[in-house]
This record gives sequence, C-alpha cells and structure tokens, in this order.
Amino acid sequence: MKTLLFLSLFKRITPVIVVLILLGCQQNTADSPKTPQFNHLYLHVSDMDRSLAFYTSAFDLEVTKHIKKLKRTLDDGQSVQQEINLALLKFPGHYFALEIGETLDSLASNTRASYAHVGIEVEDIKSASERIIQAGGVSSRPITQVETESIQAKTAFFTGPDGETIELMQIISGSF
Repeated sequence: MKTLLFLSLFKRITPVIVVLILLGCQQNTADSPKTPQFNHLYLHVSDMDRSLAFYTSAFDLEVTKHIKKLKRTLDDGQSVQQEINLALLKFPGHYFALEIGETLDSLASNTRASYAHVGIEVEDIKSASERIIQAGGVSSRPITQVETESIQAKTAFFTGPDGETIELMQIISGSF
C-alpha cells in the first residue's frame, strides 16, 4: 500500500522535478535581462521538515529563505498579515527557485496534484497583467503588495486557458 502511494506521488512529481532540473541548468548572471522570466514553481507539501530534508538531500538544493509571516496590502491600503510556512530552495548559483509551502488555506481549487502555480517575474506588473487579460487569461487575484522579512513585491494571480494558475511577481526590494 505504501509502495503504491509512493509510486503515485512519484509519477505526479517527476515532471515537476524534470522542469526544475532543466530550469536549474541556467545560471543567473548580473547582466541577466529583467524581461519576463521564470522565477519559481510552487508545490504544496504536507510536512515541511520532511520535504526540506528530501529536496536538500536528493538534489543538493539550498534553502535560501524560510518565510513564516506575510503581509499583503491592497491598492486601497488595507493590510492583512498571515502566518505561513514557505521555503525557497535553489541550486547553488542559480536564480530559479522551488517554493514549497505547508499553507493549507491557499490550496488551488483547479488542481488535484500538489502543484499550485508557476511564478513569472516581470518588470511592470500592470502592463504584464493587461497582456495576460488580452491573451484570454482571467484575473483571480488583483495586484497586491506583499512583504516578508526580506522581500517586498507586487503580485497578481491569473488562470490560464487550461485552468492553470500563473503568478506575476514584480520585485520591489530584496531577492527571491
């Protein structure tokens, strides 16, 4: 029974691992263009400690941030603070991050797997949002400003043509 459960989970997560390995092969350099680029892939996990141990052991990923609090500010100035449990992992010297989270209240309704969204970093979130809408995407969360202990960014979420969730992220300060 445990073997079947493991094989089922392994089949679902293998494509994600392949994408991470391929994207991890591209190193971030100081003169990398700031045009749209993949920033992170988010996976839901049921046990943060177990997942951190797995990904750091199996792939030599490094934990670059472990985030426990998030402040979200809307355009009208209203702020909401929430406790979260997110970790950002990267291959040494690489830009693209695997973001894992134990945050159950953010489970996407459009997926049965543990994959939740792909994050794309942009220079101008308003024009990138308009472009997604013009291409047929649907806004699922408007542009908000988010803050952690070391990152300040604007984010917006969209649903793509097959129900996939896409996060746009414009970094204001800090690094992901």
